[in-house]
Amino acid sequence: MGKNNLVFELPYSKERELNTLVENRRAYTLNNFELNVYETYQASQLVPLKFNDMVIISMLKGKKVMHLEDVPAFEYLPGETLVLPAHRAMKIDFPEAQMKQPTQCTALLIAADKIQESIEFLNKAYPKANNHLSWNFSWNKFHLVNTQELATLTNKLFSNMISDDPLKDVLADLLFKELLVRIIQQQQLGELMDADAPINDAIAQLKTYIRENLTEKLTIDDLSLKANMSKASLFRLFKDEFGISPMELVIQERLRKAKEMLSANMAIKEVCYACGFSDVNYFIRLFKSREQITPGNYQRKIDFTVS
Repeated sequence: MGKNNLVFELPYSKERELNTLVENRRAYTLNNFELNVYETYQASQLVPLKFNDMVIISMLKGKKVMHLEDVPAFEYLPGETLVLPAHRAMKIDFPEAQMKQPTQCTALLIAADKIQESIEFLNKAYPKANNHLSWNFSWNKFHLVNTQELATLTNKLFSNMISDDPLKDVLADLLFKELLVRIIQQQQLGELMDADAPINDAIAQLKTYIRENLTEKLTIDDLSLKANMSKASLFRLFKDEFGISPMELVIQERLRKAKEMLSANMAIKEVCYACGFSDVNYFIRLFKSREQITPGNYQRKIDFTVS
């Protein structure tokens, strides 16, 4: 999945509005939400930050390096979102910030009772398949690469929150519910791609089957037969749980295996066929569209990082 689904930059502070050059903050407050817009205008290191409510952080411009307890430091770039529980402490580096090239990010705070109300509503109105999974956050999957839906909804929500629309509180509630669904689906998709994550038994068996038969020409008929479900039921299960089709899981598994093999310095043509692709040009186009880099450049990047 490429990092090309961006949350749009918001209007910047005027010079007279700057109280600090590091994490200058503006806030837009609604009944259940607060949108904080942060801008940093000079390089800084280990700037502490913590929120008293659950927060959805969106990177709009520039680069940060995030330091969270029990997690290796990582770069945080536009096209990515962080979803963190209340009171999660962090420290932030701004290695490239400057007056002419400031960083900009947002922190959307959600009231605890609003989160509980929304989760309870989803679990009651739209129970998960077989009641095995529930609508809830996977806090170990806090670092997301934006999907198109996630970026689009975030842009709509922010546009609404900074507007003068008299109905913006009502509209924000509706947009947040949809955003919540997409975040949880994406987190659970991340769990699905992990080797040992607890998931629905039928889906676990299906994932194993796909991984063991990547070189085969897998079809939706094969998958529904293996899962012992009708095609309609299988599609519904995947859409409800993860927001994708069953065949999208096949593609993601093939790309996961391809990256593993490319990292082992195997030839691109060999990787293509070993991962179930029948055409090298199609494999290269698909890999680039999802990863924003060609297989060859991905391999060279890995080699450079290792050396």
